[in-house]
Amino acid sequence: MEARGPGPLRGIATIALVALSLWWLAKRGQTGADEQIGKLGRLEVTARLLERPDAFPDLGAYRYTYVLPYQVIEVHRPDPAGGHRLAPGDPIFVGHYKPWLPRSAIQDGDWGDAPLGGRLDRFVAGESHRMALDYALEDLAPSGALDYCFPPSTNRFFAVWTNPAGF
Repeated sequence: MEARGPGPLRGIATIALVALSLWWLAKRGQTGADEQIGKLGRLEVTARLLERPDAFPDLGAYRYTYVLPYQVIEVHRPDPAGGHRLAPGDPIFVGHYKPWLPRSAIQDGDWGDAPLGGRLDRFVAGESHRMALDYALEDLAPSGALDYCFPPSTNRFFAVWTNPAGF
């Protein structure tokens, strides 16, 4: 009697299980959630970056905050004071300190000891970011903000923590 290997049905089921497991693991890591983002800032959203300049301005030693336009995909933690009621589809404008650097490398003496950063390495238009935000952009931007977004009074935030999200 000759030993036979697994049948075709078992092979297909194994391949499907491996593919499903890989998809689940990849999806699980792309929400942008982590320990820091859930407790920093006053709001937490996932939003799609609508546009960014080809290159951020080179202003020498001036360490600025650059404001970028986003569209809200999901609100994870609404404004506790109720002043900024956001919903999916809303435009927001988010200031990122030292946008030319990975978020893990932006903290410096101008900001102080409070957490600032994230896992995002670079800004790419069309990608989604999960962000812990605070308002009063002008007050929080350590060295001032470059803000070319219009209208100038609508939904301005400072990004305290930014992670990539796979939406």
